[in-house]
Amino acid sequence: MYKSIYYLWFFLVTIQTQFIDDDSSDPLGMDEANLTISNTNYPHPIIFTYNVIECERCNFERLNDLIQPNTSYIVKINTVYAYDFRVINETNETVCQIKSYKFSEHGSYQFESSCIIYQIEESGYYWLPVIIGMSIIFLFIIFTQIWHCISRSPRCARFLPSFTQQELINKDSFIQLPRTPTTIVNDSNDDIIGTLSSSTELRLVGSTRLSNNSVRITKVLPKRLRSLDTFRGLSLMIMIFVNYGGGGYWFFKHSVWNGLTIADMVFPWFTWMMGISIVLSQRSLRAKNIRKSTIFFKICRRTLVLFTLGIMLQGGSERWVFIRIFGVLQRLAICYFFAAILVLIFDDAEDEPYSSEWPIGDDVHQPIRIELSNTLFHFWPQWIFILLITLAWILITFLPKFENCPHGYLGPGGKHEQGKYENCTGGMAGYIDRLILRSSHMDNHPTCKNVYDTKIPYDPEGLLGILTGTLLCYLGVQAGHSFAHATRIRRVCAHWIISGFICGSIGLALSKGGQSDSWIPINKNLWSLSFVLILAGLAFIILTILYLLVDVWNWFTGEPFLWLGMNSIVIYVGHEVCSNMFPVQFKVEETRHWQLMTMHIYGVMFWTIVAGLMYLKKTFIAI
Repeated sequence: MYKSIYYLWFFLVTIQTQFIDDDSSDPLGMDEANLTISNTNYPHPIIFTYNVIECERCNFERLNDLIQPNTSYIVKINTVYAYDFRVINETNETVCQIKSYKFSEHGSYQFESSCIIYQIEESGYYWLPVIIGMSIIFLFIIFTQIWHCISRSPRCARFLPSFTQQELINKDSFIQLPRTPTTIVNDSNDDIIGTLSSSTELRLVGSTRLSNNSVRITKVLPKRLRSLDTFRGLSLMIMIFVNYGGGGYWFFKHSVWNGLTIADMVFPWFTWMMGISIVLSQRSLRAKNIRKSTIFFKICRRTLVLFTLGIMLQGGSERWVFIRIFGVLQRLAICYFFAAILVLIFDDAEDEPYSSEWPIGDDVHQPIRIELSNTLFHFWPQWIFILLITLAWILITFLPKFENCPHGYLGPGGKHEQGKYENCTGGMAGYIDRLILRSSHMDNHPTCKNVYDTKIPYDPEGLLGILTGTLLCYLGVQAGHSFAHATRIRRVCAHWIISGFICGSIGLALSKGGQSDSWIPINKNLWSLSFVLILAGLAFIILTILYLLVDVWNWFTGEPFLWLGMNSIVIYVGHEVCSNMFPVQFKVEETRHWQLMTMHIYGVMFWTIVAGLMYLKKTFIAI
């Protein structure tokens, strides 16, 4: 089997090389094309000017010097983004305009004075590395599913007993729910009571306490929400791929400023998922009668560990005065701290009394008003706090005026707005960071630097984004509350889908459907309100789908994403520390996308296999 996979990989790379690198004399590099500018129709010299459309409201720049009549000029042009072109004469009068023209990699193009750009030579196979790379990942996922089924078949069980036992360990143990209400004595060692409805009913998800010594079975909290681990693993796989470079493709990188790419999604999803974990973790601890003071110290310890790991992973200068203070793990740590403390303070130590007193059987359902009270309205103190910090973000962002910057400026500075606000990068978010953290403790290479030519530092994980980050984390907490208190699977899914629709709708409304010229644009650098709401909406929907596939219908095991999700911190730290080390990554000439795609897919596969081995080790220990 391993040889088959090796030969398949070798065959695909060989074909890819033949298609993409068949012209060894091609002088063009990655994301480059040739453009020939001819001045044949104008009796006077012309100047070809351009503006990258990603650079919103920027001045046009010269692409060349004066082109005399009946002469041509050849220039290499970057193909990552589309361009607006403007042809002017010596007196700066516009004689020709071309809007939003996108070049293809390794193509050759001709501009004629009739104001037309046409392609004179075919471009390279730009998308082939992406198709092959994603196909390999897809085949690997299918392989893990097939192997899962084969290894658990009765014939293989005799040769692979460990996998059979693992299946029993991973599945929650359920007891049959009778059609009449049942009361059992509460065992101090049982923090989760499993129940299983009839074959025609979905599994129930909770319990109702009748007294200190008895519990009416109404629902079950699984020992581990496998769909959540699957979602976390999927996000981590994407994060590893984009952190290693994403094959050099622009759509696998972070947005220049406004907008949304795949790379922008994974970090906010981690923040949202952390909120669900907070609810499930604290309910488990409270079920074991652990005091709130002990839980508080656990929260502080975890926050300190995450924050310290984040600073260590960023590396950089050995001198404290040049160390970047905030980053990915630091933002996660702070958002986790505030959300966890909020849940610890306002969630009841014994929240079962607020659940339904109705016995949930085949023919009895909890009234929707009681369920809404249990999952939403009961937590109104938490919502008031979250709404206050959201209001604080809005007021701080839009009301103050600082230095030479206008009220509510949300742009990247630099060349934006024809350079009028060159030193206003990030608006109030950037100003607060530069005031408190100082430039030496911030990120000096923001994603907008190359396109907008920004001159001052800006940190996308700065202080003001903690407010909207906490909002995002708490929306995950709300998802956890819905899961913990809703009485049927279909209602859990309904809560999540409706919540996702509400968050997404508000986010789209604030951004006017994703427009940059809107009330609050979608912006990962700012962690804008529209950004976190849209990402939360997507997370609600994705978790609902995975929950049905993995935990309810068992159509998908979650592997190999499950392996990554259950070892997320170790794999994240490992992929950061070993990103430039053999055998995780190799040094390649960055001249073709297929070379980078090969290395970055290999890096993803490497850490997925490492996570799989860690997963198996945990299984053997459990056995």
